[in-house]
Amino acid sequence: METLSSLLQQARSQGIVFIDPRIDYAFKLIFGTPGNEDLLLHLVRAILPDKGIVSVSLEPQEQVGPRPDARRSVVDVRCGTDDGSELIIEMQVRSQDDFSDRLVFYSSFPIINRLQRGDNASYALTPLYMVGITDFIVPGVTGNGDLINHYTIRNVKDNGIEFTDSVHYITVELPKLKASLREVKGTPEWILYTIKNMGKMKEMPSEYRGSYLEKMFRLSNFASMDEMSQREYLARYMWEVDQRSQLRSARNEGLAEGQAKGHAEGLRETALRMLSKGIDIATISELTTLSSDEIRSL
Repeated sequence: METLSSLLQQARSQGIVFIDPRIDYAFKLIFGTPGNEDLLLHLVRAILPDKGIVSVSLEPQEQVGPRPDARRSVVDVRCGTDDGSELIIEMQVRSQDDFSDRLVFYSSFPIINRLQRGDNASYALTPLYMVGITDFIVPGVTGNGDLINHYTIRNVKDNGIEFTDSVHYITVELPKLKASLREVKGTPEWILYTIKNMGKMKEMPSEYRGSYLEKMFRLSNFASMDEMSQREYLARYMWEVDQRSQLRSARNEGLAEGQAKGHAEGLRETALRMLSKGIDIATISELTTLSSDEIRSL
């Protein structure tokens, strides 16, 4: 089992000063932890600036299907707003071909669950906002230069005719945020700029002093986190690094067979590294997609 000093040494070797909010574990830690609703409110206002949201309240992240054996989903952040709307926010760092379908899939859980809890005489739903913050341009969707895109269910021939106001899908594509810190300071996009760039910073820039985002830097300081949080973050961080490295290697080789073999071997190597750091088998299985039996066999 690694000591706190060895974890800090490992983080320094990786150049980690602040945890990277683009990694889902860090995103949940910053925005999905009770006591940080103020930061979450700023994020929600940046994504939905026209709704005039005054307050948000965190809700359980796990969503269950209509049957005991149905598939479950665990989202990054789920919250309710003062006007009765519900938001589910997913942070995704690696590109996914079916990401838009994933957002639709996740939106089905709260819809079904609300109908189960509600008045059987009505199908009326309060608005649900399914938000995907991505470190890539969402594939399969007609592109544009907008940082935030808002989709609803509308008439195919006449986009001005809305079919329902109950379900909204919103994408925030961070690569489209080209502005500098000086340009975004004091604007709603400032928090999105911070999500995109904080993991690469070695110290908090002076522009953040006295702002609400100073709290985000304080929460994200790796050296001041407890040992369990450091361990969990490093496991997830190294998993992302390994995955990106493997994908680059596979692309360079250019061979589909080699890609599949390299990916499988990389998963096993990552699992072994996690085992050596004391990460439990259930967590390793979730992060690597290897089965518990496969991990035990290592």
